[in-house]
Amino acid sequence: MDLSKLSDADLMALKANDLSKMSDEGLMALKGGQSVAPQTQSAEMPVSESNFAETGGGAAVGRPMRNVRLNVQETPRPLESFMAGATKSVIDPLLAGAQLVSGGRGGVSGAVQRLSQEAEEYSQANPASYMGGRIGGAVLPAAGIARGIGSIPSFARVNPYVQSAAVTGAAGAIQGGLTPVETGETGMPMYEDMGKNAAIGAAIGAPLGVAAPAISALGSKIVQTGRGFVEPLYEQGQQRILGRFLRETAGGEANKAMRNLRAAQPLVEGSMPTAAEVAGVPSLAALQRTAVGISPASTNLVAARQQAQLEARANALRNIAPESRVSKYVDLRQRVADDLYTDAIKPIDLGQITPQLTKEISSLTKTPAIKEAMSQAQVNAANKGLDIADPAGSMRGLHETKMALDGQIKTVKARLERDAAGATSAELDGLMAAKKRLLGFIEQISPEYKTARITYERLSKPVEQLESIAKLAKKSISPENEKIFASRFSNDLQKVIDEGKLSERQIARLNLIKEDLARSKFVAEAGKGVGSDTVQKLAYSNIMQTAGIPTALTGSAATGVLGNVASRTGDVLYGRANKEMAQKLAEALMSPEDTLRLMRVGRTPNTAIDAKTRNDLARLLTIQGIQNTVQGATNE
Repeated sequence: MDLSKLSDADLMALKANDLSKMSDEGLMALKGGQSVAPQTQSAEMPVSESNFAETGGGAAVGRPMRNVRLNVQETPRPLESFMAGATKSVIDPLLAGAQLVSGGRGGVSGAVQRLSQEAEEYSQANPASYMGGRIGGAVLPAAGIARGIGSIPSFARVNPYVQSAAVTGAAGAIQGGLTPVETGETGMPMYEDMGKNAAIGAAIGAPLGVAAPAISALGSKIVQTGRGFVEPLYEQGQQRILGRFLRETAGGEANKAMRNLRAAQPLVEGSMPTAAEVAGVPSLAALQRTAVGISPASTNLVAARQQAQLEARANALRNIAPESRVSKYVDLRQRVADDLYTDAIKPIDLGQITPQLTKEISSLTKTPAIKEAMSQAQVNAANKGLDIADPAGSMRGLHETKMALDGQIKTVKARLERDAAGATSAELDGLMAAKKRLLGFIEQISPEYKTARITYERLSKPVEQLESIAKLAKKSISPENEKIFASRFSNDLQKVIDEGKLSERQIARLNLIKEDLARSKFVAEAGKGVGSDTVQKLAYSNIMQTAGIPTALTGSAATGVLGNVASRTGDVLYGRANKEMAQKLAEALMSPEDTLRLMRVGRTPNTAIDAKTRNDLARLLTIQGIQNTVQGATNE
């Protein structure tokens, strides 16, 4: 047939399969090409054009509806077969329940039979895909039955094998009873078939009660062992190995370590903590000491971190009381004191004082401490170019006496501190009492002196605070490497705090430095960790653990030769992976965030519960597979 002779309108009519719309010339052309006689399309049969994805029902199994569907697949595709198998597994228990309640009457058994026949199209077209769908769809019903099994009280006094056989036999009977009868029978014959299915399930389930867990355990061990061989060879596998290793090293304190790692913060600006410093777990501290020494690169990495920490702490301590700040407060105090004391010690006529004060000054001059202080005051004044022949006869002389007494008190305090003889002594108490008496006399005759003294003491407080901290820093920091001696710093800090001079903010800043030092000291001293050989052979350890081989056996005489052969072979396959993981471990331990991420990756599920669920599920799926085979043979 020469279609080139047809007009556009005739071609459109032919495409729509409506030959009544074709022109006479078009019909003649078709007849000349021995075309089929035109047929009239029924008005009740709508004309449409659609793809397979838009068709349903019979179209999926190659049965066009009313001859109007185009582009229909002759057989189901693998995906359709898979979905059909999954759907059947899910609805089978529901259909069996409906049969059980209705006795198969009311068209229930007929519907079951029809659905089974339709499913045959999918099963025959793609047997593997259909069976995969059946197994996949059976997981949910089987999981429900597995949950039911888990709620059955354990038979404490029954042999475990008998117990397992009894439980799985019962589960098989339940599953068999929930298998629909697909022969179309109703009433008693149908119930007899359901009873047979239950009996078959029980007969299959009982022996599987012992075999299925072993098969499941064997399969799980094979998968785990295979994973152990493969994991070291790719990035995510290495991360899981490192995560599990970190968790195992932390032992029972893994959760504590992860909580501390989540809250990791530097205590001192610039002093970035390592994972072990933050985690607070002795075994991780020991692991860090081991891991950072396995290669020059990791050793240099931790050395750089430690030096940065030393410098940050030293700078933080010095910056609390730098020399510039101390000098600023000293100059301020001196300027104010000079002005105030100039007015306070101006000449006054001591001859006009009351008899009581005269008697008191006479008594003061006989006090040994004050008498000695007056002698020193004369010397001090002479050194300044002043003449105070009678220190008790002028305000200048009394002031210089008080200053000399302050010097004596300072000397005694220094000696007590040097000799670690405590904060006070009888000598110091006597000097303090003499000073108090002297000040009481001076301030009675010169109220301005009291104002000057109180103001000087108030301005001296920040000076004394900063001088105490500066002195603490000078004694604690090594000038060679900026290292703060932790024990010395801690002891001296407590002494300064006990003096009561420091502000709460200053104490808080100093305590943060103390805590940061304690972190490093903890890592340097705490715990006993794994050997470096273990860290350098993480891939081998992972393989042995997943295969269930005790590490202790690797060095025994029985495995010595095989161990050497395996080691040489392993070095070829896993030598690079071992080095990479050892270096990654050292680097991760320098970062609390990276260590926490690895420990999360290394998290394992609750194996006790999961193993039981897997075993129950394996039993039920095996029972169902055998039942389906028997059921299929019975229905044929």
